Amino acid sequence: MTRNEQTQVLIAGGGPVGLFAAVCAAQYGLDVIVLERNFRGAPRGHTTLLHPSSMRLLAELGLAPLLLREGLLLERLELRVNADTRLLELPFPALSITQAVLEEALLQVLRKQEVDLRATYELTSLDQDQLHVKVKAVHRERTKAASLMEDERWELVDSAAIQAGFVIGADGRASTVRQSLGIRSATNPTERYAMFEFPCDPPPEPRLLIDNEHSSFVSPLVAGRARCSFQLSRDQHASADLALLTTLLRTRAPEQTVPRELHWSGIVDFEPSIAEAFGRDRVWLAGDAAHTVGPLGVQSMNRGLQEAWQLVEAMAAVSAGKHSLESLELLGAAQRRQWLRALAQDAHFELLPQAPGWLAQHAQRIVSALPVSGPDLDDVLAQLGMRLSPMR
Repeated sequence: MTRNEQTQVLIAGGGPVGLFAAVCAAQYGLDVIVLERNFRGAPRGHTTLLHPSSMRLLAELGLAPLLLREGLLLERLELRVNADTRLLELPFPALSITQAVLEEALLQVLRKQEVDLRATYELTSLDQDQLHVKVKAVHRERTKAASLMEDERWELVDSAAIQAGFVIGADGRASTVRQSLGIRSATNPTERYAMFEFPCDPPPEPRLLIDNEHSSFVSPLVAGRARCSFQLSRDQHASADLALLTTLLRTRAPEQTVPRELHWSGIVDFEPSIAEAFGRDRVWLAGDAAHTVGPLGVQSMNRGLQEAWQLVEAMAAVSAGKHSLESLELLGAAQRRQWLRALAQDAHFELLPQAPGWLAQHAQRIVSALPVSGPDLDDVLAQLGMRLSPMR
């Protein structure tokens, strides 16, 4: 049986970007429905880094106190390029925190605001006209196996036909929303990373390590832990064990004490990509649905938070009759340009007199791996002796 429903904003995806978009929509007084396949929370070891710009946004929503209790503030970053080390001051503190804590903080706000959160719901298709987006969604639940010889299954429980004023696709790299719009995503060569989380007391200083071939990031975590992400060669096949961590630390971060045990580790492949457009008419993308990149600077999620805020603000203005749909088209195009600039793919490097000699060679890799975005990126780059300006 299919239910017919209506809402002003429908959000596909219950990760940090989708939940944050829902918080923003609720702040504007918009009716909102969130569809998420599971809401099981992020797995252990899935840490994240909130940029200064994200911390400002979350502070405006009153979430900073809870997050500060569960995370670790970072006020500076050590950048090491081969043998040269620079200390970069962040314009505003960043926060090292687990994704599960961030998601739970957003969920607490949404529950208090009685936002319609639907777990194990999946958007299957959409169709839009000038006034609405018609969304079809299905609800599945996991059923227990009848015997030890059978696997658990997901069974269809019901479905819904939802008429929404707008849709935000925050449903990740394999976005159903993006595919429903027929928007292609251009991909770059796969990047491989070895990632480790381990006990470390005292916690290390945050470090971005760049050599002629690879990029790496060392980050402190709460409770006497550290997180290291090491870029590997694409053809390098290895196990993320203590032996590999020992080798990588000794060659790339020799000042870091080698741990005796691991809390979590894994080899992860990332396929950097960008959608050819960030949406159309009343349906728009944010975060990984629109773009992905390697894990070092956590750029995709943090920029996704900014995109969600801007999209909801624009949608609220259109709903109130203050702006036309064209304002969303202009915003989507601007967000795509900002993403290209963040990866230094659509920007010109202007080296200032104080720039070190190695900056021109490594500038693009540094820009995409820094834990800053927006105007803060310009501030940090100025400390290095570089400006980014749009391509002419």
